Amino acid sequence: MKKNNDIQEWLRLYDTSVIPENKMNELISAGKKYMDSAEFNKNSLQNILLSQLQYLPFSFWIIQIGLIIISILVVCLFGYWSVPLHYPLTVLVIIIPLIVLVGVREVSKSNIYDMWEIEQSSRCQLVKITACRMLIIGLADLFLITSVLVITSFYYQQSILEIILYGMVPFNISCTCYLFTIIKNEKGQITYHLFVCMICIAVIFSIILKQEILFETSMLWGWVAFYFFSLILLGKTIWNYMKHEKMIGELAWNLQ
Repeated sequence: MKKNNDIQEWLRLYDTSVIPENKMNELISAGKKYMDSAEFNKNSLQNILLSQLQYLPFSFWIIQIGLIIISILVVCLFGYWSVPLHYPLTVLVIIIPLIVLVGVREVSKSNIYDMWEIEQSSRCQLVKITACRMLIIGLADLFLITSVLVITSFYYQQSILEIILYGMVPFNISCTCYLFTIIKNEKGQITYHLFVCMICIAVIFSIILKQEILFETSMLWGWVAFYFFSLILLGKTIWNYMKHEKMIGELAWNLQ
């Protein structure tokens, strides 16, 4: 009993006074201002990119490269068997959304796995972490998918520009739909909705690419227009996604 009294007495000696709410708000505002300052964000883009590159799991790259190898094998086999062009393209528009889905889940794992609290504690803003992760994965996917499309144009003796358009439109639409889904859904439902979105994209584009009229030379300008439309839509969605990530980072301060 005496020991408990001693502990209570000791706690009273070190009791801290209640901080006024206006002082707490000032402290939070000062912290947010410091995080936006050049001193806090002195890490160069190169350092941030390298730091994020080392945190991408090895399994992620294995899956990405594995899907690309499967795509190349399918294209080579179909080209060797002289299968019509829309068949390998149909396979590609099924694999491309899957490749993008793997990348988007890695980009947005802060939302899916609720990790933003940990990342926010680093010496870099959450939105910058997400932007660098998106840049690394986006460029990697773009390079890998473009390589498959170039191989497809080689085997089928088709214009490289045309084949790239056939593949990049589903790529842009997949990225747009996935990011929009992440913004609009609760974290507990994101995974399910992303898989449903992937299936819908694959089915819709596989049906579209079965229409042989779309591969006529006269339809090339239509594909070009659709590509730029999907590119603008993707740019707008990325902007909204970054605003969404910035809002999460600011919420971390408001909750403290």
